[in-house]
Amino acid sequence: AGGAKMTVGQEIRGSAAWALRWLACGAACAVAFDIEAHDAIGQTAASAMDHEAIRQTKRLLGGQDVSDVAGWGHQVDDTFPGMARMHFQVHDDSSGQPHCGPEAYMTMKCEDSICLLNAIKHFYGKILKDEGRPIDFPAMDYNKAQEGIKFSDADAVKMLINLLGDLHQPLHVGYTSDDNGHAVKVKFRGKEMSLYDFWDKGIGETIRTEQSGFWYGGWTHVRAISSEHQADKDFWKKEGSFASFDKWMHESVMFACEKVYVHPTTGKKLAGPGADLGQVVEIDEGAYQAWNKMWLRQILMAGQRTAIVLNDILDASGAEKLDNKAKVTTKADEEKAKEYKTLEEERKKNPRFTAGGGSRISPAHVNIPVLLTNFGIACVTVPLFMVVVNYGLNPQVWYTTVLALLETDKGGGGDGAPNGAAGRSVKRTE
Repeated sequence: AGGAKMTVGQEIRGSAAWALRWLACGAACAVAFDIEAHDAIGQTAASAMDHEAIRQTKRLLGGQDVSDVAGWGHQVDDTFPGMARMHFQVHDDSSGQPHCGPEAYMTMKCEDSICLLNAIKHFYGKILKDEGRPIDFPAMDYNKAQEGIKFSDADAVKMLINLLGDLHQPLHVGYTSDDNGHAVKVKFRGKEMSLYDFWDKGIGETIRTEQSGFWYGGWTHVRAISSEHQADKDFWKKEGSFASFDKWMHESVMFACEKVYVHPTTGKKLAGPGADLGQVVEIDEGAYQAWNKMWLRQILMAGQRTAIVLNDILDASGAEKLDNKAKVTTKADEEKAKEYKTLEEERKKNPRFTAGGGSRISPAHVNIPVLLTNFGIACVTVPLFMVVVNYGLNPQVWYTTVLALLETDKGGGGDGAPNGAAGRSVKRTE
């Protein structure tokens, strides 16, 4: 998968930011999927986007595409820890509600109306309103999450892209009793981690390490799930956006309950009634391979659904009304601005300096010794190349050719008489 990559340092979350985030939204808070996974989601989305939606995306995002802003939501959380609540839809099973019970008994926590599903509907509705296509959508007081923060249209698009990816990380819609998988300890190839971390980054890191050719080999394309993409488009067209968001949320909850909270090879429940949260669960190779395939499919599903949403909001005449000026400035944005400022100052001091770190192209200069050396090499290699092209590499052909040349020298007396083998044609054998 391509797109903008973040350094290891950018991926590490500071301890202070983490502490504030836990206070803001409880122990469930953490990033959703790693940056590379979000990048793959963006790549998949781009493969299913209409030309006009792609053009509007680049206009709103300053020339960037979906995968380039894959980690923006996490950068917002780093700068404004209170915003982390938007990335989760935690189900409360602490007050008698069953863990992974019937849908009618599921209770979703959404304090101050700030949670994943509400945030998706809010930013989607906000964008449509600014396009001149107003719909009823959940209001959200950003100040209850982070004092003073405001979102422009461009910011709303970036946040929506990130949140749609989060929706498909199944443990972002998990349960309070197991702390969204954080309380479930697993061991994979000798390394212990939480079930949440295994799904958030463990599987992806293993794939990139052991299957790098596959990861960077173009698998992030909507054609891999074309039937699911068509079905989702048909449902969106028939039932509408909010019904689609509700359906996608329900599918993620069911996926968490039926696939993630259950060991794929033993069938043992990893959380909920009867599960031993104090036990470290071994993830064998069979379990990893089963989850590997499921994890990859979640990435593709997130990407194709992101494309459906972006095509709807950006492949429309009202998209030109959307403001491309950002209001949210993250710490990463500030660092980037400092880098640009430093480069500009250096360029002014040194006219030969370029933004790429090099210098202007010097006038062409011919190095005579090097030219003669290359010419000598060509005098040898080019004739040999032509001989190989004409006669091939078959030893028998070479032997016959040499004999023919020798017979020509002996029979022709040096005056090119046609009595010898020089008049023959040598047939190339394949």
